[in-house]
Amino acid sequence: MEVVEDIVIVGAGIAGLITSLGLHRQGIRSLVLESSGSLRNTGFALTTWANAWKALDAVGLGDTLRQHHQRLHG
Repeated sequence: MEVVEDIVIVGAGIAGLITSLGLHRQGIRSLVLESSGSLRNTGFALTTWANAWKALDAVGLGDTLRQHHQRLHG
């Protein structure tokens, strides 16, 4: 069976998944490829700049993420 997608996204990190979500909401099919065979359960810190928040707001995820986000002032 052949699968045809409009766009192939390499990497299922935050950028790849948000890009895929945004495309989906515009009616554009995409395929996300990830080399890892499973989810990784590790601690991390994520620095998110103003432009990233604008992108997250554009796909409707900004407010949800802000509820779990600790803002650092400095």
